[in-house]
Amino acid sequence: MQKLVLMALVVLSAACQTKTKTNNAEKNEATTKAMAVEQLLANAETMIDTEITIQGHVTHTCKHSGKRCFIVGENPELSIRIEAGGQIQGFNRELTGNTIAVRGVLKERRLSEEYIAQWEEKVKLKEDKEDGTAETCAAEMSNISNMRQWMEANNKNYYSIFYVNGVSYEVVD
Repeated sequence: MQKLVLMALVVLSAACQTKTKTNNAEKNEATTKAMAVEQLLANAETMIDTEITIQGHVTHTCKHSGKRCFIVGENPELSIRIEAGGQIQGFNRELTGNTIAVRGVLKERRLSEEYIAQWEEKVKLKEDKEDGTAETCAAEMSNISNMRQWMEANNKNYYSIFYVNGVSYEVVD
């Protein structure tokens, strides 16, 4: 009887080790298929509403709700926002500085010329009233200028902001 129990334990142990190897292989496969931020943004217009896996370095998590984080790739100038959803309850602040692979659906928000013009007027009013710091207003005006330059260069009457509705993520070693 003891031999039978011992053999059963050996078989179960082997089965568990095989399952662990399979799970690790699945994780590695998902991470391998992950796109870089630069790659995603270069092809974003053709991938809207598509499920993707993206990998990047977490630069910021929303400290109030934890429902958002931002990741970058090799180029720190290019970032994308990840929204918590699906299995993601939120992003811990401790994620900042780590690399994660996120599975989710790519979305687009379009800022119209009219919206950008209204935003510019609000910034100018803020400058006149000295409601904001000069640095903040200058940064916003710079963003507005960059958006308009992009729209002109791409012959668009809107500015696209791409983000990912996250479904799940894992920290990459």
